[in-house]
Amino acid sequence: MVRVSKTIDYFINRKQEYLKDLFQYLRIPSISNKKEGVKKASIWLRDWLKSSADFYKVINTSGNPVILAEWEPNTLKGENGYRTVLIYGHYDVQSPEPLDQWISPPFEPEIRDGRIYARGVGDNKGQHYAHLVAIECTTKFSQLGLQVKFILDGEEESGSPHLDEVLNKEKEFFNNVDLVFVSDGPADPSWKPTISFGARGIVTARIYLHSANNDVHSGNFGGIQPNPALDLMRILQTMVDDNGRCLISGFYDSVFTPDEESLRAAKELNRTPELYKKSLGIDYFGGEQDIPLVHRVMFRPTFNIRGFQSGNVREYAKTIIPKDAVVELDFRLVPHQKPNQVQELVQIHLENLKAQSERWKRMIDRCKVTYEAGFAPIYTPLDLPWTKILVKSVKEGFGKLPVKIPLLGGSLPLFNLYQHMKKPMYIIPFGQPDQGNHAPNENLMLEWFEKGVTTSILLLKNLGMGS
Repeated sequence: MVRVSKTIDYFINRKQEYLKDLFQYLRIPSISNKKEGVKKASIWLRDWLKSSADFYKVINTSGNPVILAEWEPNTLKGENGYRTVLIYGHYDVQSPEPLDQWISPPFEPEIRDGRIYARGVGDNKGQHYAHLVAIECTTKFSQLGLQVKFILDGEEESGSPHLDEVLNKEKEFFNNVDLVFVSDGPADPSWKPTISFGARGIVTARIYLHSANNDVHSGNFGGIQPNPALDLMRILQTMVDDNGRCLISGFYDSVFTPDEESLRAAKELNRTPELYKKSLGIDYFGGEQDIPLVHRVMFRPTFNIRGFQSGNVREYAKTIIPKDAVVELDFRLVPHQKPNQVQELVQIHLENLKAQSERWKRMIDRCKVTYEAGFAPIYTPLDLPWTKILVKSVKEGFGKLPVKIPLLGGSLPLFNLYQHMKKPMYIIPFGQPDQGNHAPNENLMLEWFEKGVTTSILLLKNLGMGS
């Protein structure tokens, strides 16, 4: 720890210079789906890496650029040789609307009460930048005892649709990787540092029912023109029961069984019903009623209605039968479930409804079903030898024993990365629980950024010891 303390001191002494660079980076509005500022952000990263990395490359894709970088070891080889770590981050950000809810402009970073406020500071610029700073500080003192590779994605917020192009084109770059880090999202609600060993996958679907030519008067044609909102609700009622269990045949067939280490980690989280009720402001629970609460948010797949629209309400309400209705669904997937299989099951379910009666057939024939984002879950067993090294490093960096989360409830488009390498993948967030990803006033606490850099320095040191 004596030698590594010099590296940490070096970072602390230069912290203001690193923050100045980070603020430059945050001022670039690299909004993924609008392609605003994305190229400018990739150029900024290229220029930053030019003075730090041993190798860097900006790869143009059919979408936004992807950036690769590499640092070679600069210490004596350990007894087991040099390891290779890959760190994933993304430089694209979500659109900042609604702008009127920001206290300070989203792309003019500002420090208030010990927090940096800016779009993208938590998701994900500030977090992967912490790793870049740690690598630079470590190399300054010739303490890098492993090979470090970096991949910076320009389309994570859009589901990384073109990442495969790079993975296929640059196979050699990824060949010798031993493990993968991702620092993204917020830490555990307990405010303890966090190590997650995977994340659920996702499938999103839209069902649009166009049942008539026009909206019509609900008195003149009530009882004749079908109501698409009611009909869509009838379809949805065939997909989930009153106990929260999905009724789509085959949905649970490939769901994994958690191992003992995962079950033990889930139990140690000690999440009580009262904790959930207080934090969410609820009086009762959704989901599968016969499944333990903690299991519902990590070990079980879900069926969710994320939006429903038909007609108008409040000041725009009219006494009409609307001509159409649309519902948007998302399914969170657990290990062994695949997005394309879930899509097929939805289609089979609708075909089976059509076979039940002529009315069902006519109703569903009027439906248009489309799918958007979809990626598989990722999962790393907790009993691998890396776990002890990661826990030790995070504990030293944050000063607290980290929470171990077997499977995040949310989703990350990282399955393609995993599929190409088949290597353990770990999510170690450097953002505090209330960082407000995707929301107005997104922020990153300075304390958490500093601890993130320190933790990254310790990860590099402990993984590079060759033990």
